[in-house]
Amino acid sequence: MSRKGLAPFGASVSLVAMLVGAAGALAQEASGGDEITVTATREERQRLDVPATVDVISRRQMEERQVRDIQDVVRYTPGVSVERVTSGVDPWKNLGGFTVRGMTGNRVAITVDGARTIERISDGTRDLIDLPYMRSVEIMRGPASVLWGADALGGLVAFRTLDPQDLIRGNPRGWAVRLHTSFDSFDRSIAKTGMAGVQVTPVLQALVSLSHTTALQPTFSTARADGGLWGCPAIRSIPCNITDPFRSHRWNGFGKLVWTPLDDHEFRLAYEHYTKTTTTHQMWDFGLTSAGWVNGTYPRVQDLQRQRLTFSHAWTPGWGWIDAVRWNLTWSPQRRDLDSTRTQTGATGTANAGQTRTVRDILNYSETFYQGDVQFTSRFNLGPSVHTLTYGFQGDIARTDYFRQSTTTNLTTNVSTTTIASGFNFANATTLRADFYLQDEIKLLDGRWTVTPGGRLANYRITPRIGAGYVVSPVAPPRELNSSRFIPQVGTIFKLTDVYAVYARYAEGFKMPTAQQLYMSLPGTTFNLIPNPDLKPESSRTWEAGFRGRFERGWFSLGVFHSSYKDFIASLQQVPGTNNFTSLNLSSVVLWGIEGSAEYRLNDDLILNAGFSYQFGNQRATPTSAVTAFDAASPFNGVIGLRWFKRAWNLDGEILARFSAPVSRASAATLYKPGGWFTLDTFVNWKPRENVTLRAGVQNILDARYFQNLGTGTTYAIVPTTAVAQQNPLELQVAPGRTFKTSLTIDF
Repeated sequence: MSRKGLAPFGASVSLVAMLVGAAGALAQEASGGDEITVTATREERQRLDVPATVDVISRRQMEERQVRDIQDVVRYTPGVSVERVTSGVDPWKNLGGFTVRGMTGNRVAITVDGARTIERISDGTRDLIDLPYMRSVEIMRGPASVLWGADALGGLVAFRTLDPQDLIRGNPRGWAVRLHTSFDSFDRSIAKTGMAGVQVTPVLQALVSLSHTTALQPTFSTARADGGLWGCPAIRSIPCNITDPFRSHRWNGFGKLVWTPLDDHEFRLAYEHYTKTTTTHQMWDFGLTSAGWVNGTYPRVQDLQRQRLTFSHAWTPGWGWIDAVRWNLTWSPQRRDLDSTRTQTGATGTANAGQTRTVRDILNYSETFYQGDVQFTSRFNLGPSVHTLTYGFQGDIARTDYFRQSTTTNLTTNVSTTTIASGFNFANATTLRADFYLQDEIKLLDGRWTVTPGGRLANYRITPRIGAGYVVSPVAPPRELNSSRFIPQVGTIFKLTDVYAVYARYAEGFKMPTAQQLYMSLPGTTFNLIPNPDLKPESSRTWEAGFRGRFERGWFSLGVFHSSYKDFIASLQQVPGTNNFTSLNLSSVVLWGIEGSAEYRLNDDLILNAGFSYQFGNQRATPTSAVTAFDAASPFNGVIGLRWFKRAWNLDGEILARFSAPVSRASAATLYKPGGWFTLDTFVNWKPRENVTLRAGVQNILDARYFQNLGTGTTYAIVPTTAVAQQNPLELQVAPGRTFKTSLTIDF
């Protein structure tokens, strides 16, 4: 590696050494780092006591830092990001999926109370999560396939919802109500949430919540109208710092019942219904002429919907050979529906002159999950070793449906033409997963040494279902695929003293191809989309190790990792010598990095916290191609925060500095590498009365202009094509400038 490549690494080591040294020299008062995680072992454990790297974002943090969406969730989690989509084919400003240690899209599993969420297709989104009733968010870095399924190739983001008790908190009245409203200047969003918890009977609790949010198109105050580096094509109908206007409405309903008829039985019934409708009016090509038609109004509507109904039971029989049984059943339909209607008039001097037509495009994509999970826990001793055995079954049936239709209506002649599956298509499919997992948490040396081996036998079957408009390719007809894979992992943590510990982990992961990757098929006049039923699963191997300390006044964690991935699936790759495009297993990736976080209580009124991440990766596009930089590896970046309290005034707050080194490597010399950046955020919380909380925040106080997510896999050319510059200006990828947030919470 060059000295230039080592510079950020050296900076990260120096930073963490400073934090560890300060914590070790001064820590003498209160403990920290005690957040609870269940993702690492499927049992409740303190985060620093598990041999894995898990970030826990608590509800308190989300409230105090004015978190509004999934991008806000990871704003202060170095090495994890969420990009904002601004392309011409996705004008609704959706948020993309999570990127964890360079892995993104469907390679990172997203769950809500253990239930799966919709996969992302090439013209789709996974932005179907709302936060008003979330208790916490846990992010497991690296493969989580053994305990949570094959989709967790590169990581897991697990959302956990509130229980009634979280709201009631032993209130002697037996009920509690919370009203909340907030405003964000970035998209002028206004959120209103009502939530109530009640002790219905001595053994029955209930929680209900309803939230509504409206938002307009975001404002990028530091974006340049002239297009900046790219320039702004003269044919673009609006400046390059302005998005198409839109308005969104989001409704979110949630309810949960918790019934405890006996001390050893607990039943839960949870239902959530999320809907979001966004209407945009596409303006960047308004008035332009294409194929003899002049573009007129173009309203485009996106409807997102996610439902979940989960019934679960926890039983602690206390038998000699089994200590606990947990099972749940989930039904979760999720969908994304698009409806766009463009009006066009005939261009002067063409055969279409004097005519008017509409072109309506419909695209519906849905996944419906039927999921079951049963988990057993057995605790026993073997000689000097203490064992916690976690084992069970996890399975689901996922029904994937895709429908696309285009209808052109000539309003002058009243003639309509409908085409099914125009432009792109893949076969519907039904996917069956049936997995068995086992993990043994073994404690030795009176609990000082813990070894946790585990494995999963993953079984997978995908069956295509031919839908309307699907054209079967004669060279690769869709067929049923079956696969089984054993996935191992082992972790260990050793307490050197009551303060310091070391940990290590080896984990494998794999990801089966999606229906889109396997079955896309569409013959064309200039090209053909060809299915590839012979795709191999993507796979990964990760090693990580680290050093941790927990003091009375603080804690720290420092870790390194090395991951290798192979058989990455690349979509729409041209078959040499033909005009056929298909999905292929092409690339391999080797990625390593260093991560650290720490917290130290300076005194009763000041808490210092910090975190950083640095990643270095290479990729090989084909087995014979040259090694190039892996574009999704994030440069050295971090956050330092200072939390303060003015208890006499019921006032507290936090100031956070975020920073990133410039991107120094790219897979091609033609790719734009954004520079480094530094921002300051601040938040204040005030309780004028015991039941009233006012919060305010300013993000990017200095109004810095920077590109945050271009160095984490979203690549842009230094010199774009005119079409790309017109549809997706680089300036719309600039991070938000100075924005303001405020909220009011009233508890009864």
